[in-house]
Amino acid sequence: MLTIIKSLNNNIILAKSEENEELIIFGTGIGFKKKHGDLVDESKATQIFKAEKNMQTSTFLEQISPELLAVTEKIIRFGEEKLHKKLNQSILFSLADHLQFATDKRNHDINKDNPLQWEIPYLYYEEYEVGKMAVQIIKEDLGYSLPEMEAAFIALHFVNAQIDSSSMEETIQITKLIKNIVKIIQRLFEVNIDKTTINYSRFITHLRYFIARQKMNHRENIQMDEALKKTIEERYMKSYACGLIIKEMVEKEFNWEVTYDEIAFLVIHIERIFQENR
Repeated sequence: MLTIIKSLNNNIILAKSEENEELIIFGTGIGFKKKHGDLVDESKATQIFKAEKNMQTSTFLEQISPELLAVTEKIIRFGEEKLHKKLNQSILFSLADHLQFATDKRNHDINKDNPLQWEIPYLYYEEYEVGKMAVQIIKEDLGYSLPEMEAAFIALHFVNAQIDSSSMEETIQITKLIKNIVKIIQRLFEVNIDKTTINYSRFITHLRYFIARQKMNHRENIQMDEALKKTIEERYMKSYACGLIIKEMVEKEFNWEVTYDEIAFLVIHIERIFQENR
């Protein structure tokens, strides 16, 4: 059972778990005529969000209106359906904070420039589609017309929420590295990669976890059968050469030690991308 700390409106409550964790709970009618200290069955919740450590949820809610919170949850639901993924619970807090800033009229004239904003639609096609829909939802539900570039900023929040224990700074670093890897492939094979295909989406997902494994010093290192690895090297020579270029680049730039097993798995995705775009 959950203990209500505060009812934000009929459909949103701030509650405390049996482990004494503060949670933001969404559910139809879950806050109706509820007061501090009342108990609520967790099964009545449609969405539960928990903040990262060291964040006071009650303090956070003082800055965010219930209306914006409801819109943020609606956007997250759409994003999870679109991406077919359950996102990190902390996205409610980071995204709501971002949207609160973005919809504040005092901030409309602030020039926010992200050098990656023009790359994001191509690197993260599905997440950018979510970002565009988010801008539309905000316009319809709150009456705010946000600039187009906000779709890219919102997309990054959805990228970040798919990577465990990653900060936005790390997500931006990963995005820059993915951008450079995609450029290497396009230059070597002399192709323009179609960013809307399922193979490209799988490739980007593989790159995210490939980079995450390098940052974790191979705590989740992957291995491949030696015979299969040899077959990949001989059969896909150009893709394998591309993999070695990527290996050299990331080792030189980040001082990582990338295994040849990692490269072999990467080569499979590179070959798919090449065959699809040749």
